[in-house]
Amino acid sequence: MSFDLEIKGEGPPVLFLPGSYSTPRAWSGVMERLAGWQMISVSLPGYGRTQERRDPTDCRMADLIGFVADVAEKIGTPFHLVGHSFGGQVALAATLEGGLPIQSLVTFEANPIYMRRAGTAFAWQAALQEMVARFDSAVAKGDPAAAGIIIDYYCGAGVFDTMPEPIRAFCAATAHTNVLDWHTARDFAPWATEFGAVSLPTTLCRGDRANIAIREITDELGGIIPKAKTAVVDGADHFLVSTHPQDCARIIADHLQRVSGGPTG
Repeated sequence: MSFDLEIKGEGPPVLFLPGSYSTPRAWSGVMERLAGWQMISVSLPGYGRTQERRDPTDCRMADLIGFVADVAEKIGTPFHLVGHSFGGQVALAATLEGGLPIQSLVTFEANPIYMRRAGTAFAWQAALQEMVARFDSAVAKGDPAAAGIIIDYYCGAGVFDTMPEPIRAFCAATAHTNVLDWHTARDFAPWATEFGAVSLPTTLCRGDRANIAIREITDELGGIIPKAKTAVVDGADHFLVSTHPQDCARIIADHLQRVSGGPTG
């Protein structure tokens, strides 16, 4: 299988997983502010030059965990894992599955959106499922603005319309892949308490303008993962790795320094 791969710098390896509607370029601003690490970024399946590997009729998170395993094999040594949005969800799934040489974990606005918890369900999950159904329908009808349903869910009503035309066009062209991402996400529905088995040092980051789902997921996981720390980027929304690269690079550097004694960036 071929995949979109970019490598910058030298040192211990750090693997960066972007979210939906993204390629390795999403991490450019963060990477240029870090030093002393071999920084590796890939596009997730279906984006950039990474081949799709999922069956559209039966999307499984195991397919994306297998993708991370393929990248891990190419890296060849233990690595630190960083993920944003759906890439953060894949990073959490791969970490929870175990078996890969992951040394530590950093997520930005990770969205294991179908995570379950005992007792009361997350109040926002019913509206989320209705939103995903509208998105599926819009993509099936060929609506060029379908991606805006997802973008606006995470960032606020009307945000998609304010984005530059090339970005809106890229999102429209890859909306069908984002449908597969949501179907894959539905396959990843662990109980929140299962994350208590994650023994790796972990940093969970969100923007202070994150929506309610990201806020509650971050809080929930922060209280369950034994070695988790949380961080909040002031003035940032879901796309913080692009809009606030200096803050995100500092959070990654602080995490890596904490867990490995490596360079601070």
